[in-house]
Amino acid sequence: YSTNSVAQLTAGFVLSLINKQTQYRRSVSNGEYTARGVANILAPTYHEIEGKTWGIVGFGNIGKRVAGVAASLGCRVIVNKRTPEEGCECVDIDTLCRNSDIISVHTPLNEGTRGLINAERIGMMREGAILVNVARGAVCDEAAVAQAIKSGKLAGFGCDVYSAEPFGESHPFYDIKEYDNVILTPHMAWGAYEARVRLCEEVKKNIVAYFSGETRNRIDLK
Repeated sequence: YSTNSVAQLTAGFVLSLINKQTQYRRSVSNGEYTARGVANILAPTYHEIEGKTWGIVGFGNIGKRVAGVAASLGCRVIVNKRTPEEGCECVDIDTLCRNSDIISVHTPLNEGTRGLINAERIGMMREGAILVNVARGAVCDEAAVAQAIKSGKLAGFGCDVYSAEPFGESHPFYDIKEYDNVILTPHMAWGAYEARVRLCEEVKKNIVAYFSGETRNRIDLK
């Protein structure tokens, strides 16, 4: 139900961060653009997304939709998933970290993915990489991510999920929440109006199916 909604926010994170829209918007809203009296402000430098490598961690419905968006923007798409499949360039997680300009995380949280994006793997990433997490907070080592933003290792970070929700003042992201190259949202990626309508419709259909004796969206364990 939330595939379109989460993929849309993922793309929004990436495009806003690569275009440095926060900084450019502020140059207008704070009066700098008016005061300068020139037609263009082109600092900080931003880059085209065409030709960049977008690494996708987790390749379910959301990961696949994001891959389609990335490809349509001219990116090379590489994928890390548990079971390689034809039709996509599948690589191990370390190769993905080393070779991606953009990394978006869409994998479920389990014992195999907890802390998957850790300090060591962040260290492997390209200087100036952009990281987006719309999966589960604990898939990333949040302290390591915050440190990578502070040091400049990561050029940008977008996140909608956290190991504690809402996160408190002691959380690593509290210190970076107002950085220009950080976008933190309150676990809202799933919740576009249309997604919530689909969710409610699915719940209704499941209830009707249950009372009708039908098996729908259900796995019966023997």
